[in-house]
Amino acid sequence: MWGSSRHPEALPEKKSTSRWFPWLLFGILFLISFGFQIHSGAWRSDFGGHADEGAHVVTSLMVRDYLGGGFLETWHPMRYAEAYYDKFPKVALGHYPPGFYLVASAGLMPFRSGYALLVIMNGLAAGVGLLVWWFARRFSLPTSVSALIALLYVLLPQTRTYTAIVMADLLLVLLSLLAARSFLRFLESGRAGDSLWFGCWAAGAILTKGSAVGLALLPPFAIVLAGDWRVIRSGRLWLAPVPVILLALPWMLLTMGITREGMQDTSFLEWFREALPYYGMALWKEAGWITLVGLVLAGGLVLFRWAVRREPPDRTEAVLWGAVACAGFVPLCVPAGLDSRYLMPLVPAVLLLVPVRARLVFRRWPLVAFVVPVLFTLGVFFETARPVRKYYTGAASAIEEVIRDSKNSKPGKKPIRVLVVSNAGGEGALVAAAALDASREMALVRGSKFLATSDWMGRGYAEAFATPPALIEGLRRGGIDYLVVDPPPDEAPSHWRNAAEWFANEALPGIENVGEVPSWRREVQSVFRIYRIAPVAP
Repeated sequence: MWGSSRHPEALPEKKSTSRWFPWLLFGILFLISFGFQIHSGAWRSDFGGHADEGAHVVTSLMVRDYLGGGFLETWHPMRYAEAYYDKFPKVALGHYPPGFYLVASAGLMPFRSGYALLVIMNGLAAGVGLLVWWFARRFSLPTSVSALIALLYVLLPQTRTYTAIVMADLLLVLLSLLAARSFLRFLESGRAGDSLWFGCWAAGAILTKGSAVGLALLPPFAIVLAGDWRVIRSGRLWLAPVPVILLALPWMLLTMGITREGMQDTSFLEWFREALPYYGMALWKEAGWITLVGLVLAGGLVLFRWAVRREPPDRTEAVLWGAVACAGFVPLCVPAGLDSRYLMPLVPAVLLLVPVRARLVFRRWPLVAFVVPVLFTLGVFFETARPVRKYYTGAASAIEEVIRDSKNSKPGKKPIRVLVVSNAGGEGALVAAAALDASREMALVRGSKFLATSDWMGRGYAEAFATPPALIEGLRRGGIDYLVVDPPPDEAPSHWRNAAEWFANEALPGIENVGEVPSWRREVQSVFRIYRIAPVAP
């Protein structure tokens, strides 16, 4: 133990709530998240809500199928992944670490269904909400106010969006908060087990998304801010990197060449100048101006007390500020693209720090200290409230239509080869639908890979076929039996626009339009056109 000294602004601990209350709160958060997920349309949609959603679904299925018996066919996991990619070319293992897919495959094991993945997303959102409640209780916020902040997190549009979409970000947030919780316990207890648990949760977060390497900043930031210098002299602190070195570092070194493809070619200063205003506006949009202004005021007050009056914040608050620092470091400093979801690990700490600082400032006036966090929570909710819609349909129906036609025109041939031509989200939705429902009947080929060449970020783009005869020859040579083509928008790449025009104008002999499947993309109606390639006459 480090001793019983108390930081100047620490509040007395509240008596613990009933043991059953956290389970009740988790169930309530889960049901609320589930209701909003259904309302968003996620349970009626294909997996095309994000360019990467199809890849996450397919890779989760691949890991599930391998662990569920695929290793008996091909024991080597890399060979199995390559064979799986040949049939369903949306396997993202390598570009993304395996953490999310291991968790998702466990949920898919009893039920190989897309619905199981959606239930997992609800569980992750409710789990993060429960941790938000736990941290709020650490500051002696009343149980009702703590539960209100947890509910706010689940109701934020960003949380609802990524509960409806199968992505790894919610798992990253959960593991990052668990790491922060373990490090806080280590600061208070000095136990080696808490230090190791921090390292384990951090390794799990890094194995979910590489951006979690920012968690390395949490210990030094929290130690300096809290003034716990004696922690540095403890050998137990240095146990924390051991799980990361043993579990996460080998994977990072193995896939370094692949992940480098996802980086943009820009200098640090150029990227920082571009990222800072973008993420400032993104935080404003996702958490509201009340949160942003409150965070600046709270940070200024903490910095003033720490630097001028030499009054360190409570350890819990120091850990939360460390979580803000490490969650903001990677998006601002690593040129991996601009996306507001990269701020998701930042949001729980941000939602907690403002009411916590208000509670500390007004601790001598209990009623004010109660009302201000409640008003903050309600204000953020009403400011950020907006509907979340995920409505992407037609992909699964197009796959079913191809299967029906193939049973009549190509009986006995399995698997049939289907070329799908769309954007990243559309191709992902089609591949995911086939992997879920037609894994033994077809193999898919992505138009963005078959009709053109480029790297992961689209650099070095070039069309593979310049004329209709060259394309028809390539289709024959590639053994393609069917085409599923999405009408391209005006800004679509040239390979997509040219192929769709050639197919629609019947410029390619031996290709027959055998059907169209209506599709909705949120409020926009579209269609998937299905073409059959006639066999070559002997």
